[in-house]
This record gives sequence, structure tokens and C-alpha cells, in this order.
Amino acid sequence: ALPIRVTEVAPGLFFQYHHQESNNAWLVTDDGVLVIDTRQHPKRGEELLAAIRKTTNKPIKYVINTHAHGDHYFGNPVFKREGALFIAHRDTEIMMKTHHGVEMKRRQGYFKQTRFDPGEVRLVLPDVTFDNKLTITLGGRVVELLYLGAGQNPGDTLVHFPKEKVLFSGGPFSKNSWPNPQFTPSIVNWVGLLRKIAAMDVDQYLGGHGDIGARQDVLNEAQMLQDFDAGMREALKKGMSREEIINNVKFEKYQDVRNYYRMNLFISSYHHLLTTGKPEVAMP
Repeated sequence: ALPIRVTEVAPGLFFQYHHQESNNAWLVTDDGVLVIDTRQHPKRGEELLAAIRKTTNKPIKYVINTHAHGDHYFGNPVFKREGALFIAHRDTEIMMKTHHGVEMKRRQGYFKQTRFDPGEVRLVLPDVTFDNKLTITLGGRVVELLYLGAGQNPGDTLVHFPKEKVLFSGGPFSKNSWPNPQFTPSIVNWVGLLRKIAAMDVDQYLGGHGDIGARQDVLNEAQMLQDFDAGMREALKKGMSREEIINNVKFEKYQDVRNYYRMNLFISSYHHLLTTGKPEVAMP
């Protein structure tokens, strides 16, 4: 149980690392605050707002939802109340509309564990969507929202701070953490996306999960996913069933990576994609 930690990664740019759940970031400017992701329940959203208020009393101007996983947007109602303008990729909006019920179902165990009321979660959709790139200037600070294609999810938004050489990567990258492949349309394309962002002029990579990363951490995840893809394809080539792969293909090289205990679920999800051509949770 690691404590939540807030780090000022550049002047006015804060990163909140929560090992057990999901990460957030916010940019403080003279004209207001830009927030990235809102956690997985309005009560967690209130905690995030309290952390922000320790750094500034400026109004919340923008909220970016990087992808449509509930642990990154279920806190939205708190920031809607604060008057924020919500921005997401058009595919994230579609996934939020289509699979909100799926996300609620996935979080029931979490709600029971934390004793949070699921009835307090309300779907707050983006006010603005974009296709490939959207640039925001707030208080003289430039923020670029980039879409380089689906990585972990359709609509994966990368939030780039060019002057600060910082990238918040949302779904595609998490330092030393196994990501859930339940939503990806292609791990091959996901690996390619990671290699693209590793080539960017960026010094610090802030993942949706995991601690602050460097370029090599991004390349390490790309290699891990490439090895996972190759191992799964080889097992299928041998005619192994999903249960046989779960029982016999362990990917032990990566057993110390966060979330490895969920490997049976990851294998099952990727088996579904490789054998049907569609992810378990797909774009409509």
C-alpha cells in the first residue's frame, strides 16, 4: 500500500501517482487549471480536487479524459460542478456512451471494497471532441492533445507539454505495469505507438498507471507487449486452447511487473482478439 504522491514535474505541472488506482495530472496557470483524468468515483474526484486546491485556488477550466476506462472518468461529476469544459477524442466519447455499463460492472468489487455508492457515479460526456490534434493555450502555456491511433484503446489521447518536454500517456503507457488488452484492436499497432512516443522530444512520461517514466521505460513496455503478442501467436500456432495457454504459458520474464497476477485474464482477452478479430470490448 504505497501512499499517494504528488510531484511537481515542471513549474506549475503536477503529477499525482496512485499505485493502487490511477494517476492524474494538472497544470496551474494564471488563467486557470487544466486537469487530466478524474479518478474512479466522485469521492475520489473530491480527493483529487482537494489535492489541486493545495496548489492553487484558480478555477478549473478544462478536464481531459484520456480514455474510456471508469477509473479515469468516473470522477467527472465533481469537475462538472466546478464548471470545467470537458475534452476527449471522438472515439473516447463513443466508448464512454457505449460501454459505460460495462465499466460500472467492472468496478462493482471496487465500490464494495471502498463502500462507495455506485449511484453517485453519473456519466459526464465531453463538451468538445477532436480527431487528430487539438492545441490549448491557457495562461500562456501550450498543451497539445494528440491522437496517434488506438493503442490500448480507441481514442487514446496523449497530452503533450512541448516546452516542459512532458507527455501524459493515459492508456498506452504505464511504467512497469501490465496493461489490460481487453480493449485494444491491435497490440502490433500499440507497440508501434509506443515506439513513436519514445522517439518524441520528451524527458518525462506520465502514465495512466505506474510512476514517472523515462524513454527506456516506454521501450521496455513496447518489448513486453511484443513478447506477449509473439508468445500468444506461437501458442495458437501450436493449437493450444485458451485454457492450455493460461496453464502453460506464463511469461515469467515479466512476473515482477505490476498486475502480473491478472495474467490469466490478459491471456483470455488477447486469445479472444486473435481468434475472433475483435477485442472483448470493441468500438461499435
